[in-house]
Amino acid sequence: MLRIGIIGTANIAHSFTEGVQSSSTLKITAIASRSAESAALFKQKFNIEKAYPSYQELLEDKDIDAVYIPLPNTLHAEWVIKAAEAKKHILCEKPIAITVEDVKKMYHSASVNGVLLMEAFPYRYQPQTVEILNRIKNGEIGQVKQIYADFGFTIAGEENNIRMNPDLGGGSIWDAGAYPVSIIRAITGSKPVDIFAYGDFNASQLDTSIAAMLRHQNGVIAQLNCSFNTAPHRTLRVIGSKGIISSGYNNHTNRDTGFIELKTGIDWDYKLKKIPVSHGNGLLFEAEHFYSNIKSFNNAYTGTTAQESLDNTSTLVEIIKSARINVK
Repeated sequence: MLRIGIIGTANIAHSFTEGVQSSSTLKITAIASRSAESAALFKQKFNIEKAYPSYQELLEDKDIDAVYIPLPNTLHAEWVIKAAEAKKHILCEKPIAITVEDVKKMYHSASVNGVLLMEAFPYRYQPQTVEILNRIKNGEIGQVKQIYADFGFTIAGEENNIRMNPDLGGGSIWDAGAYPVSIIRAITGSKPVDIFAYGDFNASQLDTSIAAMLRHQNGVIAQLNCSFNTAPHRTLRVIGSKGIISSGYNNHTNRDTGFIELKTGIDWDYKLKKIPVSHGNGLLFEAEHFYSNIKSFNNAYTGTTAQESLDNTSTLVEIIKSARINVK
């Protein structure tokens, strides 16, 4: 069984712990926080064996095989590298970093220390997403021509939310925007060659919503929207030369959301065919893929690759750069 320590007690750490409690292949055995009180409360809530008042103390625990890092975006690089140097496998929350240079350093450190580094995107391990990618790969909608991907929601209590802190890598593009950028990269297999974006910015010059158009070398045009000030939505539409796939690309699915819609052929008179797929908690699917990737290290890997992480970060950087240039 894989023994995991969590570095940080953010809300997503609570969700991750709840999600993986039913796993038979991995177990969360330690929690670390800069606050001894916060670590102790987390330990008590989830009945975890060990609590540490510093991140470094957790990394020095030889009984821990791997770490999950849900820290603010600007802290990812530092603690991924320290975890790699401590010979721990690493599951790091998205975005893995906010500069391409940091991404390169992180994967280099993982490589030279012989550990696995995986960027956390729960939706990638959903049967829903696997079904979408497989059907596209198998040519069911022909050659992909256009992709539309959106993700947005409303943030309450902005003043206390790290997503709204520019010093911690906040902004809609780094949070919500990471998802459409990721699914577009997973479908196209490449980063865009041209990017044009518009955005809305608050008084702190933090982006609260962004719309972007991406052009890929193979001719695929992708459009994405992300926001912190809309009703919740998360949709994907992939248009090919011979058909269309529509779906959510959800972190978590249930009976109502665990499906894709497929249209094949070029007739005008058609209905999308609803195809149900298995459903469940994406954090559990993600963690178990993390475990299987460690067990089959560098063999039959599934999930976000180092090149994808580099391309995703590069694309996000260019989107926010374009949006700032095009502010009216």
